Amino acid sequence: MTSQDHIVLAADGLSKRFGGNTVVDRLSISFANGRLHSILGPNGAGKTTLFNLLTKDISPDGGTIRLDGSDVTRLSPDRIARRGVARSYQISSVYLDMSVRDNVWVSAYRARGGNPLVFWRKADGYAEARALADACLERLDLTRFANAATKELSYGDQRLLEIAVTLAAEPRIILLDEPTAGLSRKETERVKHVIATLKGVFSIIMIEHNMSVVMDISDKITVMNRGIVLAQGGPDDIRGNKSVQEAYFGS
Repeated sequence: MTSQDHIVLAADGLSKRFGGNTVVDRLSISFANGRLHSILGPNGAGKTTLFNLLTKDISPDGGTIRLDGSDVTRLSPDRIARRGVARSYQISSVYLDMSVRDNVWVSAYRARGGNPLVFWRKADGYAEARALADACLERLDLTRFANAATKELSYGDQRLLEIAVTLAAEPRIILLDEPTAGLSRKETERVKHVIATLKGVFSIIMIEHNMSVVMDISDKITVMNRGIVLAQGGPDDIRGNKSVQEAYFGS
């Protein structure tokens, strides 16, 4: 077994109900080390609920979640994060009135064991957190914006900043929730390129509606529909799957 065959995160028989509505239905899925695994599906398929279950933002009604083979189903979200799982959100979660560097510094400071309630420190303090924040900005080509207010960035650069904030948490596994949503074609290409450079270094799980992005950079794709796995495979497998075309494209 190679390092990329190692399963870093897996769910077995995962279920979640809201009232009488079953949103995730006995779903089993696994994610391999260093791979980019995309989750596709129409609205209401259960994709974001799956993310929330994997990060323990919500608790499952059934099934198990394993991280590196260990059962983490009952762990809290902060303990999951400390084990190297981090995510970005579909709705921007950066602080618009803070500088670009300060946004990343807060995440880096927490990752290095700082008090999560401390927001008034200056990013020129705590040298290790500052160095980590600056490295994340450089990696995503945001250094030139370091001292700018986040609200001054283009929407595409704000999405890259969200990824930088996620990387500053020093994760092994990154969950990206629609990273190109609302972006122009040029911004989408830039974000896609950045995500592609993270493959292999991190294990990436991505919800994304832009089919060209998914097909261009995914190693594996899982298509969900009504809370279950409809299809799974590489881009070529999914592209030619008739059940996927019917569920996702309505044809």
